[in-house]
Amino acid sequence: MTESIYRLIKLPDLVTLINTLLGFTAVLMMVQSPSNAYHASILIVLAVIADGLDGAIARSMEYGVLGENLDSLADVISFGLAPAVIAYAILAPQYHNLICVVSGAFLACGILRLARFNAISAVDGFVGLPITFPGLAVVLYVLVFYNWGWQFFSYGLLAAMSILAILMISRVHYPKIRNMKYLGLIAVLMIIVVLLFYLGNTAGVRVAAGASLVVIGSYLLSPLFKVGR
Repeated sequence: MTESIYRLIKLPDLVTLINTLLGFTAVLMMVQSPSNAYHASILIVLAVIADGLDGAIARSMEYGVLGENLDSLADVISFGLAPAVIAYAILAPQYHNLICVVSGAFLACGILRLARFNAISAVDGFVGLPITFPGLAVVLYVLVFYNWGWQFFSYGLLAAMSILAILMISRVHYPKIRNMKYLGLIAVLMIIVVLLFYLGNTAGVRVAAGASLVVIGSYLLSPLFKVGR
């Protein structure tokens, strides 16, 4: 007899569902209006916080049988689909065909990355860039440079998404982050970005998001410099 879903679901799974709903809400906001790009991006930052929280909770208590599959499904929505939709909504008026290709490739590579992870796990670390980082990098880029008047914003976003898509399906080995100071720095910066946004401090959000982008960028280079170990 199939067990009830209410018995299978655990606390970390509920946090994962919150992650999913944050990503879904970000998509809805961008469908409503591209002017919601800042707010939608903040929701993805919150989704990253929820993603880290569900992992921490799962490690401190019993894992649920739904956990691993549920986490991958949430990641597809919050860090694959939502950032791709945000980028599409922003750039479609100028580069409709190109952003269709780039955002579609970004999402497809994210799905492939997660499928490979579920099928073939690396012994230590990850093969290909974990999808959370590309999704976060895209929205941080938007928070820093969107409406700033930078003439190369569109080109930078298209290039960044293309590179991140390739890294996700690459054979580059990325480490699991074990450095608690590095993890703590990321968490603090994410919280500061969110707090400043809801306090209405746009300039502060840009600075904090820029600092976060630098820290995330260091992980992208970690196969060379062993950052976060």
